[in-house]
Amino acid sequence: MKGSFSNQALTKAKDFTLKTALFIGMSGLCSAPTLAANELESVVLANSSLTTYNSQKYMQADDTYYFDQYSAQLIERTEKAINWYQEIVNQGGFTHLYNDELLELGSNNKQVSLLAQRLYQERDLKTNVCDEAICTFDKDIEQAVKQFQSRHGLKVDGRVGKRTFASLNVPAQQKLDKLKLNFYRITNFAGASDEQYVYVNIPEYSLRFVKAGDVKLKNNVIVGKPSWETPAFSDEIEKFVVNPEWRIPTSIATKEIAPKVAEDPDYLVKNNIEIRKNSYLDSQTVNPSNIDWDSIKPYQFDHFLVKRAGEENPLGEVKYLFPNAEAIYVHDTPAKHRFSQANRALSHGCIRIEKPFSLAREIIKYEGEAQTLNNMDSALAQNSTQTFYLDEPLPIHLVYWTAWVDENKLVNFRDDIYQRDKKALLKNDEQSVIAALLKNK
Repeated sequence: MKGSFSNQALTKAKDFTLKTALFIGMSGLCSAPTLAANELESVVLANSSLTTYNSQKYMQADDTYYFDQYSAQLIERTEKAINWYQEIVNQGGFTHLYNDELLELGSNNKQVSLLAQRLYQERDLKTNVCDEAICTFDKDIEQAVKQFQSRHGLKVDGRVGKRTFASLNVPAQQKLDKLKLNFYRITNFAGASDEQYVYVNIPEYSLRFVKAGDVKLKNNVIVGKPSWETPAFSDEIEKFVVNPEWRIPTSIATKEIAPKVAEDPDYLVKNNIEIRKNSYLDSQTVNPSNIDWDSIKPYQFDHFLVKRAGEENPLGEVKYLFPNAEAIYVHDTPAKHRFSQANRALSHGCIRIEKPFSLAREIIKYEGEAQTLNNMDSALAQNSTQTFYLDEPLPIHLVYWTAWVDENKLVNFRDDIYQRDKKALLKNDEQSVIAALLKNK
């Protein structure tokens, strides 16, 4: 497959980003104008030319480096959101709601009036439709609730129950601190020096393919559960495999599968699993009856369990490999129903993608080899395992952003699913975010 960018240029740009982008981003935060209350039109932020963005445009004029415009705009929008939420804090914060009962379309009481005020404060509701003590929950309020739920990663049903009430009652200062913390993360984004890349925002449960500053693909994903965290790091996709086999991790083999085989000697046959003697690719197999499954201890197994390709393979029909010490990769899954859940921290650490071949097709377009598409479709149709190597590896970045402003200019917040925000405590406003993070690292 044909590549389209230089590894040498990529290395130089990444060094530049780590040393320079954070300084520029934070200088913009300190010097950008505070927005007046009448300028806060909605959570859909208006375009503006802030110090940060202008600095990046100037910086990009130097032919030596590339600075991704998607990253530049993300920094700009998040900076503006910080100014906005600071203004909300200065004005006394949000209206507090009391979750005495479910609020939904048709509800008519004082709580609906307070809800409308609260939705208007973040401009999910464009105008405060409730100017009386008693108000009716109408279609406008329902739509505003849905937008609020969407940008907070909640179930989008337009009804205000316990979880939505709790999210509405998060203090404005807490949201401001979260934006500041994530501004630090965003300005350190390694993808800012890539012309095209994949990135996964773990708390958002989302994967994007970005090329020349534009989002070409966005997909829902499932990430690791809190007991099996998906780590944040950067790497490069080197290949993808159609109809993959699954090399079962030693932890799962010994802690989950071994007890099942001890109870049912036919378990491996029933589940299309074989034991390979010396390596994952070894053609020599081991008879399961020769192993004392009751005596196996966690993480201690001399061979390799491999689940063959097939309908019940947990990797589904394709996997994307970027070899790393954490053994993390992106793959399909037969459990499609899980993508309808709001909380998708469900895996053993790897990333499951909802529309798996959409990424392969984008990679093929990026590599510029139309014939590869035919070969991929042929392998899929014939149910054969086939590996496709990229001539030029594609950067992939796993990030942990719990607050940001998306490409639709909506201010987003997500749960701190791995409690990583708590480990990066912010100090008071007199201390810079960077200094606070370095002190508490």
